[in-house]
Amino acid sequence: MATSTLPTTSVIGYNTTANSTWAEYHGNRTRQSYKRDPNEIQELQARFLPTILVSVPANLILIVIILCNRSLRTQTFFRGVLSLTVFDFCYSAFVLPINMDHFITWGRWRHGDIVCFIYIVLINSKVWMSALMIIVLSVERLLTKLRSVAVIGEKMRTNVSRVLIAIPWCMFLLGSVLITWIKYDEMSRNKYIHETYCLFMVEQTFHIPYMVLAFHIPLSLLVLVPIAMLLVYKYKKSDWNRLSAGAQEPEAVGLYMSTLSVLIVSFVYVAFSTPMAAGLTQIVMCIRGWTKCPSMNQYKNSYTVSLLPCVIMPFLWIITVEIRAVLSSIKARVMKKVTSPDGEGNGLSFSSLRHRVSSDGTDIHH
Repeated sequence: MATSTLPTTSVIGYNTTANSTWAEYHGNRTRQSYKRDPNEIQELQARFLPTILVSVPANLILIVIILCNRSLRTQTFFRGVLSLTVFDFCYSAFVLPINMDHFITWGRWRHGDIVCFIYIVLINSKVWMSALMIIVLSVERLLTKLRSVAVIGEKMRTNVSRVLIAIPWCMFLLGSVLITWIKYDEMSRNKYIHETYCLFMVEQTFHIPYMVLAFHIPLSLLVLVPIAMLLVYKYKKSDWNRLSAGAQEPEAVGLYMSTLSVLIVSFVYVAFSTPMAAGLTQIVMCIRGWTKCPSMNQYKNSYTVSLLPCVIMPFLWIITVEIRAVLSSIKARVMKKVTSPDGEGNGLSFSSLRHRVSSDGTDIHH
């Protein structure tokens, strides 16, 4: 059976200087050899390095905050946030540096078999895993609101929420990991891994189903589920204004702010992932000869935009009351160590040391 590759699974390049198309390039790509211009390498580094340098520490800090705070790590909602953040951290720390190298070397692989397998699993599951995790958080917030108005019980809410949070990881293991493992031997025989390339082969028959399952359905649900959540709020006479008006009740305020953060995260993820999904759909149609192929710059731009949620989302969870409370506590501890109770610098500060030295009439020699 003839096979073709989708550039979703391995960030690859093709020759745009000779009116090449995606289909033509993939047909004879092993006989072509390209070298990046130094200016192109700098441009690619400018695309990837800021994202890596911000997203990796931002996601790591959020992970540490949740794990080190018992009140957060025992809440189902923040377990869901932790799940999403761990996945984004792995993607930012592992996949993005390899993607940058892939762009620079025109997709040539030089990282070994095991890294190739992990890379393919992560990059194939990025969009639908993140989308599904955000959907789960939306449903969890809806269940929490229904519990607060006595529609469902606390035990039922907790059990259902825990099952929902586990579903994305189960699908990850049964979907991306299992499918990649099944096709691994075929990839090895056709020299698409090892020291040549690391590509996940998708038969042309499954191009459209792959796009629908991996991109269009998850992103569509990520739009529909938050809308349904707001409709249920309205139907249960717990609309947005009424929920925000209950500022006297800490639990109501916390629910309001966490629900707001999920809605914003959903909007951000859909907004930045849709161009990538549209571009890849155009590539699939291009391979079939149904439409004009996008340029490599268009693909790079849409892919770069799709990486921004890894940078933005860790900061969006600061909207929640609980995360802000932890950050305020950390800030208070730091300020307490830096300053004395009367507001002056403590013994470790330079101004305090200078004051003590001058009062003793002792000079400091350098």
